[in-house]
Amino acid sequence: MIPMLFVLATATAHAGQPTCIRMQPVAGFEGWGHPSGSAPMVGRAATLALKPAREVDFKPALGRAAKPGTFGGFFPIDIAKAGHYRIALSAGAWADLVKKGERLKLAKHGHAPACSGIAKIVEYDLRPGRYWLQLSDAKAPAIGVMISPGGA
Repeated sequence: MIPMLFVLATATAHAGQPTCIRMQPVAGFEGWGHPSGSAPMVGRAATLALKPAREVDFKPALGRAAKPGTFGGFFPIDIAKAGHYRIALSAGAWADLVKKGERLKLAKHGHAPACSGIAKIVEYDLRPGRYWLQLSDAKAPAIGVMISPGGA
């Protein structure tokens, strides 16, 4: 029994992350971890397929060179009701919301609690219409995304 505890403690200390026994839900993201599609939609988790960054024509331009070996993409988001929206990502990446070729100003950004499965949350105040989620600097060719209305 003691050797197993030692191995678990060592693995946890090495990774620098807590050992998660169960997922900790985040208010507004209760469907997180259960993707129901491959396109971002308000209230549903999705897994988005990304392209190698060198193949993506970022508009507006990133303002920095895309790092070799990273991934990105553009995805439409339709907003029906004005309000505050939060966008969660499963892994670290740059996330910009674009409308008419202009990046929108963030209302807020941060990280979710450990064991939530959410790496980053960005927040915007939006009006009805079509927006584009521009992702860049992702380390893998797929990323989990969910858009939640509300919060502040």
